[in-house]
Amino acid sequence: MVDLLPPLPDAPPRSTRREPSLTEQAAAALRRLILLNIIPPGEVLNEPDLVTRLGMSRTPVREALKLLAGEGLVTLRRNRAALAARLDPADLVPLFELEAALESACAGLAAERMTPAELARLAGLQDALEAARDDRDTYTRLNRQAHRLIVTASRSPAIAEAHGRAFARLERARNFALAADGRVAESLAEHRAILDALRARDPERARTRMHAHVARTQALLVARLEGRKR
Repeated sequence: MVDLLPPLPDAPPRSTRREPSLTEQAAAALRRLILLNIIPPGEVLNEPDLVTRLGMSRTPVREALKLLAGEGLVTLRRNRAALAARLDPADLVPLFELEAALESACAGLAAERMTPAELARLAGLQDALEAARDDRDTYTRLNRQAHRLIVTASRSPAIAEAHGRAFARLERARNFALAADGRVAESLAEHRAILDALRARDPERARTRMHAHVARTQALLVARLEGRKR
């Protein structure tokens, strides 16, 4: 007997991607606020206030604070409210010095090794950065991509690996320096100068421009932190 019923449609494939838990969602939201310095260094993290701010219950917020403490973004205190971890120049300056050395080396190598397609992509990122100057979230994401592209274009996996570790640890400090008056416009000009050096295939100028860019961020960070102490 012939079955005249149409075949059943294939069941849609189940997504293997796990939905983030409430704790992970709370941690992601709080991480963003701390990394962008919307919650500044040293600010008290009052749990009831965070529950209202994040729109979540107390348990995931409390667990999120523990997760971020493990990342060095939150300081837990016994019988007292947690704090957004303070930024300490003594810890950060050596990391900035490492970043300046690594990124300037990468810029010099990229001036010789960067492909036309990579140069075009970097130019596109520069245009996007210019357009996003008033959008801190977008600007920091694009800035991260631009720096990483130059590192990748150096074709030096060993440097890229070391840079990845240092750059991640400096994201919050970099954003803190970026909030200084006039820094976004200044940073955009520095990025343009680096791009010009790469287009000119000038390794020495690319190295010098990149080193100056990172060193300026370090100097602004220290100045802002010292100013907050007074």
